[in-house]
Amino acid sequence: MSDSGVQFFEGVEKLLEIWFTNGRDSNKHSDLRKIPRGKLESILKIVHCEIISFVNNDQIDAYVLSESSMFISKRRFILKTCGTTTPLMCLQPLLLLVEQYAGFTEVEDLFYSRKNYKRPELQVQPHQDFDQEVNDRPLFGQFPCQITPPSFSLVKSGDFIYYYYYLISYFTCRWRF
Repeated sequence: MSDSGVQFFEGVEKLLEIWFTNGRDSNKHSDLRKIPRGKLESILKIVHCEIISFVNNDQIDAYVLSESSMFISKRRFILKTCGTTTPLMCLQPLLLLVEQYAGFTEVEDLFYSRKNYKRPELQVQPHQDFDQEVNDRPLFGQFPCQITPPSFSLVKSGDFIYYYYYLISYFTCRWRF
């Protein structure tokens, strides 16, 4: 709530997308959709959102969340949230579930992006500042990169709109759990 007593909702979307692989030891039975719903719900509690509805087909599981949506296919996990959610905080527990239930052993690519906030001070750490998000050692320090993963921003002049992007790629950072 702001100082004037008017409620404020931050509509900026935070996008976390992770692709998994088993490297050379390809396992055809590995599948992110094997993670039990109860375990996904525990991950989403960390993010501060919950499942509202669910649909699926033979390719993808789609979830409507209280703060946006989540999509899970065989190798790809996509979490789109807004408000004061904390999607990066689910990274470590998610990786444990992926290994335990889905059978994947490596992150192939990790992508995180968001637009600038209207009220960054209302976000939970580390989500107040993009540099804090991508330099948070408990979150990203586990990726033994030989070079710093690229992070960059695009600016739309005049409107003060910034788009922030962060990418960890298999080609620059091979990570096994």
